[in-house]
Amino acid sequence: MRKIEYKEAIDFLLPRHYSGRKPTVSYAFGYFEDNVLKAVCTFGKPASNSLCIGVCGKEYSSNVYELNRLCVDGSIKIQLSEFLSFCLRELKQYNMIIVSYADKQMNHNGYIYQATNFIYTGTSSNTYQYVDENGEEFHFRNIGHYQKNNKLNVSLVKRRLDEENINKIEIANYLRKYKGNYTAKQIDKLYNYKDTSAHWFRVDAGFSFPNVNDWIKLKNILNFDNTYDDIMTSYKLVPDSSEIIKKLNLTKQNIYGKHRYIYFNANKNDKKKFLKAFKLNKESYPKEKNQRYENNTDIGGQMLLI
Repeated sequence: MRKIEYKEAIDFLLPRHYSGRKPTVSYAFGYFEDNVLKAVCTFGKPASNSLCIGVCGKEYSSNVYELNRLCVDGSIKIQLSEFLSFCLRELKQYNMIIVSYADKQMNHNGYIYQATNFIYTGTSSNTYQYVDENGEEFHFRNIGHYQKNNKLNVSLVKRRLDEENINKIEIANYLRKYKGNYTAKQIDKLYNYKDTSAHWFRVDAGFSFPNVNDWIKLKNILNFDNTYDDIMTSYKLVPDSSEIIKKLNLTKQNIYGKHRYIYFNANKNDKKKFLKAFKLNKESYPKEKNQRYENNTDIGGQMLLI
């Protein structure tokens, strides 16, 4: 068991892992038998900044990494948990908060994470990602690179200032107070939207902010006061991300909820800090039958994909 290079990890993963995509790789490890690579485990920064903040807050968001691939080709002579434990020991010096997912759609329950004492935090919300023309994941943060200096010469749109620090539940409850007898469908009709305004009143992960123009119009509809006008209508002009997505020929892919596991891979003092700041709820481990999968690529044998 040893650290391996990015190319070696990707060359092993691409024909074997059911996702068929290159993950973001900051650290990669391999398990070898007779000098033959038999298993790979990779870790990288999550594409979602909200995920990084959502585990232990903004203060520790830079510590959050994702165990994004754990793939075995055929049978191996050791327990897979032994290989994962080796990887975690090698990374402990970096004081990481490690998040990993087990794909329910592929009948994975994350037993390897249970065996290595990860914390189970329930099922993640449905989300999405973008992939490029080659089917490779295009991180949200890379869109920001194209917004700098408006490299693709797209139109400008209003972007609310400091939106990531606005209390979502506080805003949702405020709007609920003024909603009165209006239904989400009625409000959608006034905007010519479909299934949009309901998210403005939700107090769970499904909440989304009305944009600056929508807030102004909503104030005229619901007749609420000026309490949040300053923070909800302050904005700057930025290149339109939707136009950037079109120009780059990116495709949106849905990601359905998965079992989510967390591991505090840190020294004793930092682990205490992480646990104190931990924002997710600990739940009982899921227990169902796992399943093995064979990728459509003809490489012979069956792979365990987690």
